[in-house]
Amino acid sequence: MEQILFDSAIYLSLAGFVLLILAVLTGLRIIKPRARYHLHKKFALSASILVSIHALIMLYFYFFT
Repeated sequence: MEQILFDSAIYLSLAGFVLLILAVLTGLRIIKPRARYHLHKKFALSASILVSIHALIMLYFYFFT
């Protein structure tokens, strides 16, 4: 069970990092999506949620295992 949690935390951090890079690139208008899709906000919100879940899992491993 703990190995599955640890592996998922690694994948969540990688996905959050990719979404964070996409949020920065769309915010700087290097990648130019259409404004009506609000991709910059969606990427940033998704990245922050994934990184928060990753942080909670890592805190669990740091303090409780």
